[in-house]
Amino acid sequence: MTEAKADLFSSRRNNTNMGMIENELKLHIEMARAKYLKAMIEINKAAAPKWHKLRHLNSAVREKRVFIAFVGRIPAGFLVWTKDFYSHYFIDLVVVHPKMRRHGVAVGMIRAMENFCSGNKLFSSTNRSNKAMQKVFVRTGFSKSGFISNLDKGNPEWIYYKKVADRPTAPKKHSRPARKRKKSKKR
Repeated sequence: MTEAKADLFSSRRNNTNMGMIENELKLHIEMARAKYLKAMIEINKAAAPKWHKLRHLNSAVREKRVFIAFVGRIPAGFLVWTKDFYSHYFIDLVVVHPKMRRHGVAVGMIRAMENFCSGNKLFSSTNRSNKAMQKVFVRTGFSKSGFISNLDKGNPEWIYYKKVADRPTAPKKHSRPARKRKKSKKR
């Protein structure tokens, strides 16, 4: 779906002549398929051992609401989205393997979501205590839109919003010009 150079080689970031190893470590993001579930579960267990909802992940993959990110051929993270937030796209979950963090994986997946979603509004949320995700939202151009109290005691959920390019929900059909009728010969 989308490719971006992972920020794994910051000292050579501006060098356009990527070496073989650097080229192999490109960030690649695609729609997740059932064959990637095992890798996503592993990432999830490593990143958030207390949060493990296999049914939620299974249904999201089946409904094509999950992006998976690879650094080279290594699964690095995944993003789950819905369209249940007042009929707007909402990034429900961003999970990056701890060893792949701070290399542009979350930013890359959010950019893929921005390019995917139709309409012009994209929302997400994170807890007040999740400073790393707040920085990702700032880096990707989101702004705080409000908060919800009483989900986690003493740790409100901050809602984030970003205006994205307005994309139609379905490709526009081009109208064809009316055909000219052939004049019939009068006898």
